[in-house]
Amino acid sequence: MKKTICFTTVFLALITATGSARAISGDELLKKLDDAEYAAKDTVAEVKMVLEDSEGRTSERSLKMYQKGHDKRLIKFESPADVKGIAFLDDEGKMYVYMPAFHKIRRIAGHVKNENFAGTDFAHDDLSSESFSGRLDVSSVKEEGDHFFMEAKEKDEDTRYSKLVFSIRKKDFMFDRVEYYDKSGKKAKLFERKDFRDAGKYVQSYWAQMTDLKKNHKTTMVVE
Repeated sequence: MKKTICFTTVFLALITATGSARAISGDELLKKLDDAEYAAKDTVAEVKMVLEDSEGRTSERSLKMYQKGHDKRLIKFESPADVKGIAFLDDEGKMYVYMPAFHKIRRIAGHVKNENFAGTDFAHDDLSSESFSGRLDVSSVKEEGDHFFMEAKEKDEDTRYSKLVFSIRKKDFMFDRVEYYDKSGKKAKLFERKDFRDAGKYVQSYWAQMTDLKKNHKTTMVVE
């Protein structure tokens, strides 16, 4: 009798463990990613930006970034003089660029969203504030170690990427790496984030870098 009870207990424990290890779906992962990345209702950051070309030459810029939920994002250069005042705004999916030299605000058309912003390695569309669940369709999710790996495609038909592969930290559902693949299936860009810290009750990355793998050009941003 004791052996039967023991076997039954172990069997039930195995069933319970199996049930609790249910794989996370793509939609669930997108929801958790949104909740983590846009946890703060408002964000303001002072950022140092460093551009590095294929020969290792660098140039520095300073900028401010403002975020309102996942509906609005404003990026404005503070220095040096040749870029001071240039600004990018994503307002609920409508994108604008302000060029102080011409005193004009320009609406960014769909086919122009793939062009890089102000000499950086970020395309206008890379700077979108739209929620991940609003802009992505997930193809697959797998777990490896302390990360989820999510393959997704953008819903926007004007995108220049065939797919994106996210590396998402299990402990807080913040992404630390995104691989961008062009229409031919080759890896074109790499976005990495490090130096995650607690900022009050939120988690924030204080270091990020976008690399154009074809041009061997990098844009690094450090939150100051």
